[in-house]
Amino acid sequence: MRKIHPPFLPAAAGVLLLALWPLVFREATQVHQVLGITCLFGTLALAWNIYALSGAISFGHAAFFGLGAYASALLNHHFHWSPLLTIPLGALASVAFAIFWSLGFRRLRSVYLGLASLAAVEIPKTIADNWDSLTYGSMGIMGLDRLPTLALGGFTVDFGMNITAQYYLLLVIMLLAALLNLEAISSRWGWTLRALRENETAATMLGIAANRERSKALILSSYLAGIAGALYVHIMGLVEPALVFNLHLSVLPLIFCIFGGRTRTWGPVLGAFILYPVEQLFLMPLLPMGHSALYGLVIILTIFLFPNGIAAWLPLAPKSV
Repeated sequence: MRKIHPPFLPAAAGVLLLALWPLVFREATQVHQVLGITCLFGTLALAWNIYALSGAISFGHAAFFGLGAYASALLNHHFHWSPLLTIPLGALASVAFAIFWSLGFRRLRSVYLGLASLAAVEIPKTIADNWDSLTYGSMGIMGLDRLPTLALGGFTVDFGMNITAQYYLLLVIMLLAALLNLEAISSRWGWTLRALRENETAATMLGIAANRERSKALILSSYLAGIAGALYVHIMGLVEPALVFNLHLSVLPLIFCIFGGRTRTWGPVLGAFILYPVEQLFLMPLLPMGHSALYGLVIILTIFLFPNGIAAWLPLAPKSV
């Protein structure tokens, strides 16, 4: 089996472009905000892809996103803890649900796992909708603390209200998730996950513990998704069930990975940075009632024309299998 060598030059050029964008286009604050959320959803797509390496297709990552969001929001609202503490702690709620997921769905494969994972989103959503004394039901929680202001070497960085600072924070989080995704793809553990994806029976006969390895991938994936969800609600300043537990968030990482190329190192990021800004900046203003249909048509055409994703046509990311 050949070793994966990431193309550092094209990847570094892409990262440099993203880093310089707010400095060159200082007045495009709306674009900065959209690109910041794109980084956040890119992190969610990378989290999804780590689990998908094992051959498991999830339609329920909105559960991990939403649990991280709600756990962080509840700790902040009821105990007045800083988001610096509640965000990493809140993501542990996603990990707890991932362990429950692993135990409950360990015998399911293929489309059955996908359907079960889609149904799993309804469990935390129903709890959040009906536990009024804790979550305030469908009304949600407003007035959450924004991301804190930090003093770094004499400079004050306001992550709560400064859109450019938020963008750089979310970009760094996404790059860290991308490095974890790269490690999962190129490491020995990554080959183990791909062996499970290609032929689980043969991999088990070779001594690979299928449930254990797939659970490890799900736990890492759920923690990253929980971090993304917690960051999201503290950027928005509110949380409600319909905002974080919805079908759109479950399907979004799958779409980004398919469009960008889920077997490519940077495919999920590429998919996010092409599709989400186009949707927010062009499709929604031009077609407020029909942008979703056009968005779906683009995905269908991509499946037929670029079955390996857009990244397969670029030198940005080598094939991971």
